[in-house]
Amino acid sequence: MDNKFILKIVIIILLGLILAIIFKFAFFSDNNNTDTQYQNTGNYNESTSSNSANNNSESNKSTDNGNIDITETSTNLTISDVQSEKYSNYTAKINLSELSVDGSGVSISNNTITINSEGTYYFSGKLSDGNIVVNSDDSKIILVFENAEITCNKTSVINVIKAKNVTINLVEGSTNVFTDSNNYTEFTEDDEPNGTIFSKSDVYITGNGTLKINANYQDAIVSKDTLVIVDANIDITSNDDGIRGKDFTSIKNAKITINSKGDGIKSTNDTDETLGYVIIDSSNINITSEGDGIQAETVLNISNSDITIKTTGENTQKTNTMFKNATSTTSSDTASSKGLKAGKEITINSGKFNITSSDDSIHSNGYVIINNGNFELSTGDDGIHADSNILINNGTINITKSYEGIEANYIKINNGDINVIASDDGINVSGGDGSQMRGPMGGDSFSNVSDSSRQLVINSGKIYVKATGDGLDANGSIIMNDGYVIVAGTTNNGNAALDYDGAFNVNGGTLIVYGATGMWQNPSTSSTQYSICFGISGNLGDTIVLKDSSGNEIVNFKTDNGYSAVTISSKKLEKGKTYTLYVNGTASGSQELTSIVTSNSSNSGMGGMQGGGMRGKMNR
Repeated sequence: MDNKFILKIVIIILLGLILAIIFKFAFFSDNNNTDTQYQNTGNYNESTSSNSANNNSESNKSTDNGNIDITETSTNLTISDVQSEKYSNYTAKINLSELSVDGSGVSISNNTITINSEGTYYFSGKLSDGNIVVNSDDSKIILVFENAEITCNKTSVINVIKAKNVTINLVEGSTNVFTDSNNYTEFTEDDEPNGTIFSKSDVYITGNGTLKINANYQDAIVSKDTLVIVDANIDITSNDDGIRGKDFTSIKNAKITINSKGDGIKSTNDTDETLGYVIIDSSNINITSEGDGIQAETVLNISNSDITIKTTGENTQKTNTMFKNATSTTSSDTASSKGLKAGKEITINSGKFNITSSDDSIHSNGYVIINNGNFELSTGDDGIHADSNILINNGTINITKSYEGIEANYIKINNGDINVIASDDGINVSGGDGSQMRGPMGGDSFSNVSDSSRQLVINSGKIYVKATGDGLDANGSIIMNDGYVIVAGTTNNGNAALDYDGAFNVNGGTLIVYGATGMWQNPSTSSTQYSICFGISGNLGDTIVLKDSSGNEIVNFKTDNGYSAVTISSKKLEKGKTYTLYVNGTASGSQELTSIVTSNSSNSGMGGMQGGGMRGKMNR
């Protein structure tokens, strides 16, 4: 290779390092924190979520860590108590094929069937161009459908103008089909109705039958009040949103399939913080949407359900040229295409979740609480994101593809089996805001939060992170009290397996870290558990074993990346003893443990290989 070319490469690298140092001190000179400022055990009181009372209370804000409201208690919500019933006494029976009525409370004009008094109404047969209108003040209306097929070419199939509430009951074993046109010509007011089923009153959809909706105009099911679905089997194809409630959307024991060009399921009340929520229990839901899969204006609460979501909002990959191999994703517009999304809180108590999303798989503008569940997440942006904090109490979380795996201002992991693959940072306690280069789908907001408030706290669990950017990244501090953590760091010297600005205190558990050493950091000397670092190079697929002088294994693992250093922390490590690192069965280095962080290399790039040290913030 030409010597002049090599010299140019060396000069470029040196200039890059000089610019990084200038950037650090020019823009982040206020962060001269010492390790002692972060010697916090991370012991915050917490409560598990509840599903028992029907209110949204601000009392669920627990700990104030600096200027972050760390919320570890879920908003109390109750699933609707509406039940499916079997009806036999009818106010009227309507034969749709003949447009005939046996009973009272019904009028028919120009293929429009109008319900004008309280009662129970039975529908069967086929109506090729007509609709049902409910217009009865403060009345409880029950519409029972058994193998009914209604097509309407001018407006909604069902339009509830006035009623106290309307129950749409699907007879067990029946299949009912509602279809509207792509151009409404009849409106009640303000471009409404705009859904195949449209109601200004509460709507309850019940029964063990099947309802298929072809929503060619806009939405499939719309309630401008509350929307409750119990037991029903619903199959929706919609030109915009699938299911849209306002005050709340409650789903229990239902099977729902949605293919929508807008959002899948949502609740939209943005004027009352006690409303605008979505609660789902014991249901099977499959959504393909161009917008968000499930979106709550305030709180999204899911228990014991099987949720499959695929969002298809347009995005394209691009290369982040500041650092080698870093990629991001950009959207052609600002439309949201997230899997699960809430304005205030997401609580997941249990269930199975398979989410493939072009935007974040799980996103809250407030906080996320995961109490249990099985998660398979693949995303063009973040796997799990919260603007405030994330609490993981248990569960199996497998993030197979992400830009950043788990991201919030404060993250606490109490237990669980967590696997993260990320093209940027794996687990990120972030300090970015919308003005910084950080998110593929647009910047997430983390402004006005001090670095001393940001923490990643690991109390237990099995955690594996493989990241092209930083593995564990905290614009603050990291505290590990227990658990088993492996970080397969990047081979890119512009990033590091560990990246923190305050301290990384290891007080228990097992920590295994390996990767490139250009920005290398070890745990802090303020830790209470010993760590040992070996400056040693190796390849993907190496088997690494650390043994004491008696031949006892401390750890045994296989690498998923090439590496230039390996750091191990374990409660089995003891001061004064000698430890040997074996690579593929060959002894590759030995050293005596002489301090809380012992390394056989004094320096390797910015930050060095000693405990502590502040790396700077160029790649957040």
